[in-house]
Amino acid sequence: MPTYETMLVLDPEMSKEQVDGFVEKVKKLLDDHGGEVLKVDQWGLNTLAYEIRKKTTGYYVLIYFEGGAELVSEMEGSLGLMEEVLRYLTVRGEGEIVAPPKREEGPEEKTAEDQELVIAKET
Repeated sequence: MPTYETMLVLDPEMSKEQVDGFVEKVKKLLDDHGGEVLKVDQWGLNTLAYEIRKKTTGYYVLIYFEGGAELVSEMEGSLGLMEEVLRYLTVRGEGEIVAPPKREEGPEEKTAEDQELVIAKET
């Protein structure tokens, strides 16, 4: 079965318990329709690139699952009707789960020793 990734942006006014309950509801939906949830990453509250429904932040959740194309269309149809979901996007994965890229350290987070190593490499 193909692997899919669904990124959800949820209403920022939801509590942690409500987000957990929502994730469980999506997992149950996938299980009921023959899918298998592989992994759930909750990225937390982040700033949106643009305002959605007068909200500037959203709670990001990434769900990895296996299933057929009919499962994806069923899930997306359900997500479109849920008030908690600001946006969602599902893409077909390449077979293995890839961890999200790590955020690079800003210049203020680097130590003096790290900066000396960078200067030494440049010369």
